[in-house]
Amino acid sequence: MLRVTSWLTHLDDDDKENTFDLPLELAKKRPGLPAAMEDNREDVELTPRPTKKRRLDQDDIEPPEQFSPMPAQSEDAASELESHHSGRVSPTKQLAYLEDSSDPVIYSDFATTAAEIPEEVSTLCEAVQVLADGIAILGFKPDELASLTEPNSGLDPRDRKRFGYPWANNCTERLRIGTMVSLKEVQGLVRSAISHEDKRSHETVWNEKVHQTVISAALTTSMYAAHLDIANVKTATIEPPELADQKLPRRVVDYAIVLQPNQLIRNAWEALRPVGKAGIKSWNHTTNNDVRSTPIAISIETKAPNKSWTDGKAQIAIWTAALFKRLVLLQQPGQGRLKIPAMPLLIAQGHDWHFFVVSQQFGRVSKKRTTVIWQKIEIGNTRNCFDAYKLIAVLHLLMQWAFKRWRPWFLNLIGWMVENQDG
Repeated sequence: MLRVTSWLTHLDDDDKENTFDLPLELAKKRPGLPAAMEDNREDVELTPRPTKKRRLDQDDIEPPEQFSPMPAQSEDAASELESHHSGRVSPTKQLAYLEDSSDPVIYSDFATTAAEIPEEVSTLCEAVQVLADGIAILGFKPDELASLTEPNSGLDPRDRKRFGYPWANNCTERLRIGTMVSLKEVQGLVRSAISHEDKRSHETVWNEKVHQTVISAALTTSMYAAHLDIANVKTATIEPPELADQKLPRRVVDYAIVLQPNQLIRNAWEALRPVGKAGIKSWNHTTNNDVRSTPIAISIETKAPNKSWTDGKAQIAIWTAALFKRLVLLQQPGQGRLKIPAMPLLIAQGHDWHFFVVSQQFGRVSKKRTTVIWQKIEIGNTRNCFDAYKLIAVLHLLMQWAFKRWRPWFLNLIGWMVENQDG
C-alpha cells in the first residue's frame, strides 16, 4: 500500500490508522505532477473614462510637463497603489508589488526543479494529484457501481463510462476520509452550476448556489465534520491594518474552513490579548465576528466564470501573507523563528477549482522571509458528476489535513497561553 499522507507527522498510533492510503498498483498508474498551466491572459488596467473631446485653440495647449530622469517616489505614485479599490491598478501590478516588497510573496510553479520544492509541499501535492487524476474518488459498493454503469442508470454517457474505470472506485480507501455525497445531490449540483453559467449569473449567485454548496456537501460528509466548520468571510477585512502592506488593499477571500474550538482553544481565548486599536480579540488576521474565534485552516477564493483569474491570485496572496504575520504574533515570546506548516489554498472560477500550497522559506545568508505560493493543480469541476466527485474527494482530503496536521500544530502554538494561566 502507498501511504499518501506522510505529511501527517507526530500522530497517535490510533490516528495513523485513519490516514488515507492508496493501493500501490493504482498509484503507479497516475502521471507525474503536471506543469502548471498558468493563464497568460493579462489583466487590462482600468482607467477613468476620458472627458469629451473639444477643439482646442493654440493658447489652450499647455507645454508638456518635465520629469527628472530618476524621479523619487511621489505622493501620486503612492496614491496610485492605494487606489486598487477603484480598479486603477491591475492585479498583475499588485502581484508585482508583492514580489518586490520587504516581505516578498511570490508564485512559483510545480514544474520547478524538484529539489527546490519543500518536502511537505511535494507530499501534499502528490496526495492531491492522485485524487485529481480520478484514482479512488468513488466509494460505491460493487452492486451500486454496477447499477450506475448500466445504460438505463440515468447518468450522462460520459459519466457512465468514467464511473466504470477500474481505478476510480475503491470503497475501503475512499470512505476513510468521508462518505459519498449521494448521486442525486451531485447531479442536482451539476445541473445548477450549468444553469447559472447559461444565465450568466452574478458572482454572488455562483458563490451561494454553487461554490458554497460544494463546500457544504463535502464538510457534511467529511469524517471530521464535528471538528471543522465553514466561515463566510466575504465582508471581512484584514485587521489590524498593520498586518497588510498599507500600499495594497486589505483584500479578502470568500470562504474559510475553520477549526471548531475545543477546550484548549476556549481556555487560551481567555488569555488572548486584543489586537489593534479596536481592542477586539481574534485568532486570525481579521476581527470579523463570523471568524475571529475560530482559527482559519484553509482559505478559499471564489469567482464567477467571467471574473479575473489574476485578481483572485492577488486577493489570496494578500490575505495569506497577512494570516502568516498574525500567526507569528501568537507565538510565545522568545521562541525564535516560527515554522508554519505548508497550507493548502483553493481558488474556484465558475465551474473550475484549483489547488495551491503556500509555504515560507528563509534565505540561507540574508535570513529574509519569502512566502511562496506553489501553483497549481486542477482538482475538479461542476460540469459533470465524475469531476464533481474528484473535487469532493480532494476537499475531504484537505479537511483531513486540517484536523490531523493543522489542528495539532495550532494547539501547540497557543498552548503556552494556557500554561501561563495555570502558573
